[in-house]
Amino acid sequence: MFCPASPITLKKESLGDCRFRGKLLNNTFSRARIEKDSNFDGEFFFAVKTTGIFCRPSCPAPVALEKNVVYFNSLFEALDAGFHPCHRCRPDISLEYHRGHLAGADRIQRGLKLIFEGFLNYHSLEELARELLVSPRHLRTLFNDRLGLPPVKIARYHKALFARKLIIESDMKITQAAMAAGFRSTRQFNETYRSLFGESPSTSRKGTPRRGNIFLLKYSRPFNFQQILEFMRPRAITGVEIITKDEFTRTFRLGVATGYFSVVDNTDLSALELRIVTDDLPCCMEIYYRIRRVFDLDTDYSRINQMFSDDPILSSGMRGGCVPGLPAAFNPFEFAIRAVLGQQVTVKAATTLAGRIAAEAGIQCADGFPEGLAYFFPNPAELLKTDIRALGITGTRQETIRRIAHAVVEDRLRFNSGQSFDEFNDSFSSLKGIGSWTVNYVAMRGLGMIDSFPASDLGIIRILSPPDQKLPEKKILEIAERWRPYRAYAALCLWERFTNGK
Repeated sequence: MFCPASPITLKKESLGDCRFRGKLLNNTFSRARIEKDSNFDGEFFFAVKTTGIFCRPSCPAPVALEKNVVYFNSLFEALDAGFHPCHRCRPDISLEYHRGHLAGADRIQRGLKLIFEGFLNYHSLEELARELLVSPRHLRTLFNDRLGLPPVKIARYHKALFARKLIIESDMKITQAAMAAGFRSTRQFNETYRSLFGESPSTSRKGTPRRGNIFLLKYSRPFNFQQILEFMRPRAITGVEIITKDEFTRTFRLGVATGYFSVVDNTDLSALELRIVTDDLPCCMEIYYRIRRVFDLDTDYSRINQMFSDDPILSSGMRGGCVPGLPAAFNPFEFAIRAVLGQQVTVKAATTLAGRIAAEAGIQCADGFPEGLAYFFPNPAELLKTDIRALGITGTRQETIRRIAHAVVEDRLRFNSGQSFDEFNDSFSSLKGIGSWTVNYVAMRGLGMIDSFPASDLGIIRILSPPDQKLPEKKILEIAERWRPYRAYAALCLWERFTNGK
């Protein structure tokens, strides 16, 4: 059912300042709302002034008169204007608002990505600004000018939405749901929740079907969970990860939190089920979004599939007309070390060496972890204290590994998704022993940067080169220009061809 269909009192500035920027009620968005086009879900939201609720474009409710409709760039603007989420299309628990284009500025997009991943649960606004290479004052100005809300308010609204999802979909206690979303104060949580949703957390829970103490990560079909696990399985680090044909389990440390999680596919719900066991619940939001990135759940494949299916080179690297998913690493630093270990050796050899590093570092799990999970992978400071000389790693790669760890400890290198490729390339490639292949491979698989492209990869060169020739890297990059801005997916298609001998 809908929220009560009675007029509400909106914030004074809402109707004037929070309308969709650009031409109000233009043909595209008006038609998308009237036709209930799900392709626009997450791109914009609309509210109905007479009912006081807001919806996603595909809402199944009767179509409201255009004169009563207000359009918003983001779900946050709708909440800030005093509208409550619709109980039919549930924009409040889908959490797909992060797919929308909330602003044109790249730095704003990267800041939002960090906020959605829970960065402010463990860090200050000053630290967020430092990650984005701006001052805190400039960051607030950017957010206010582009989005109409400061970053701290967006983070608070996002936490409330995340908690609401848990309250409605899981059996987690309400106080635990608040903590998992990053609220440190029960009073602040209750006040924020009531102001945004017009009801108490306990009222939201009444009568809703729940499925245990789990997080549901919805996905769009076609989605091939087994295909991604198939790719990840030979790369699982012994003692840190367990990957079967149906489940992904691993240890983690985030901030002060430690624990493990498991991921399985629920095909009936078109969702992954994520179970987290931890001693510090605020880490759950970051894990939730990292898992979305690990399984590439937020990419709209339709445009990429259409673009690549007509390409004579890439089409044969697609499965059933779909590009392979881009599985990003859960721990980007760990993956960077793996990438160095994998230089000019097999996947199996690199995986073995990574397992030896974890065992030698000896950061052991507590009692109660599943059998097979024994270690946490060392962080940069711990790795610098680990003697890796007798593990079978060449001296050159040992030095490269230490340079990476030193650079992270000294804050000269960051493995976060809030930076641009150019920023990452400048810092990573400045280290001796790091070439273009490693930079692009880590950007692609470690950070999920979808336009990175390892042009010097031997498999890619062999597929793109004529028989009995080897094209130079410059020529490979010229060929790949037509695959922008999805060159990482192009690389996956080329590797699929190379693996299958096509």
